[in-house]
Amino acid sequence: MSIKNAPSGTIRSALRYPDFRRLVSGLAVSQIGDYLYNLALVVLVYDRTHSALWAGVTTAARVVPVVVLGPLGGVLADRFDRRRYIIVCQFWMMAVAATLAVLAFTHHLTHWNLVGLSFCMGLGNAMNGPAWQAVVPEIVPPHDLRPAIALNSAGFNLARMVGPVLGQVLLSLVGVFLLFTVNTFTFIGVIAAMVAWRRPAEARAAQHREGFGAAIVSGVRFVRGSGDLQTVLLRGLCFSVPAIAFSTLLPVIGRFELGLDEFSFGVLYAVFGVGAVAGAILMSTVNRLLSPDRANVWAMGLHAAATLIAALAMTPYVVGACIAVVGACWITVIANNGTAVQMILPNFMRARGMAVHQMVFFGAMVVGSLFWGKIATLFGTQASLIVSAAALVPFTVLAASIRLPGSPVPRG
Repeated sequence: MSIKNAPSGTIRSALRYPDFRRLVSGLAVSQIGDYLYNLALVVLVYDRTHSALWAGVTTAARVVPVVVLGPLGGVLADRFDRRRYIIVCQFWMMAVAATLAVLAFTHHLTHWNLVGLSFCMGLGNAMNGPAWQAVVPEIVPPHDLRPAIALNSAGFNLARMVGPVLGQVLLSLVGVFLLFTVNTFTFIGVIAAMVAWRRPAEARAAQHREGFGAAIVSGVRFVRGSGDLQTVLLRGLCFSVPAIAFSTLLPVIGRFELGLDEFSFGVLYAVFGVGAVAGAILMSTVNRLLSPDRANVWAMGLHAAATLIAALAMTPYVVGACIAVVGACWITVIANNGTAVQMILPNFMRARGMAVHQMVFFGAMVVGSLFWGKIATLFGTQASLIVSAAALVPFTVLAASIRLPGSPVPRG
C-alpha cells in the first residue's frame, strides 16, 4: 500500500505530507548531531576536569534554560511568525556548534567556556522547542497528528540507534573537533525544511499580535483556567517522575552493574531507541484497540513491570529486553499526552501551552533524576529501581482514575 492510500492515524499516513517528511527527516539528522555534541561535551569535560561534578554542571547548564526560559520561548513563538522564528533559532544553535568546533580546533576550550556555550545551546533549545511543537499541527491535520507527534519523538530515539556507533567512529578518527563540526552541519536539514515550507495564511492570521506583557498574562490565565491542560500535565507527572529512574541509572547499570565494554554499552542505549521506534510504529494499532487513555495506563504498568524485572535479574539480555519495553512505553505516553495538549490549545496559544508542557516535563525529569540518583547513592542501584517500580504502581492507579482529555470513552 502506498503512503498516499495509507489509512488515517497511522505512521504511513503521517508521512504522506511532503512538508512533514522534510521536517521529520531534518529533525532526525539534527538529533543525531545533538547526540554527537553531547558525546563530545562529556569527553571534553571529563578529560579537562576528571570531575563528575563538572560533567553535571555542564549538563545542567543546557537543561536549566529549557525548564526556566521555555515559557519565554512560547511567548515569542506566539508573537512572531513561527517559520521565521524557528529558522533564527536554528541559525543560533548552528553558530554555537560552529564556535565549539573552532575552539576545539584551536585548543582553546576550557571547562568554563564549555559551560557557557552549553548554556547558549540550551537557550536555543528553550526558544526553539515550543515553536517547533506548535508548527506540527499546521503541517499535519488532526486525524494524523498523533502518529506525527510519535514520529517527531522517535527522531530522538533514532539518534540513540545511530549516534553511539557514529560518535565512537568519528571520535576515534579525529576527536571532538570532528563531532562538533558534523553537528554544525546537521542543522541545515531543519533550516531547509522551514525555508521550503509555505505556512498557511490562515495559520498566520490566527496568531494574536499581543504585547509582550499581555501575552504572558493571557498565557497564565489560559493555563490556570484549562482543567483539561492541567489534567494532561498531572498525568505526565504521574509517569515521568517515577519512570525516569531506569533511564537515569542506565549508565551506572551498564558500566558497573553489568560491566559492559564501550560497544556493548552503546548497544544497550541503541536498544532503547529500537523499542521507542517500534512503539511509534505500533501505537496507532494499540490506541485503536485500547484507546489512548488506556494505552497510556498500560504503558505505565508495563514500565513498572519491566523496571522491577530488570532490577531483580540484572543480566545484560534481561536488561536489554526490559529497556526496549521501556522505550516503547515512553514513546506511547509522550505521543498521546502531546497530542492531547495539541488538541486542547487554540492556535494563537499553542506555543505558550506547549512551552508549559515542556517545562513541566523536563522539570519533572530533572527532579526525578536527582531523586533517584540520590536513592541509588544511599541504598544502591537495585534498590532505587525497585522503589521506582513500586512508586509507579499507585501513580498508575491515579492516572487511570483521570481520563485523558480527547480520548474516547471506552465501551466496556
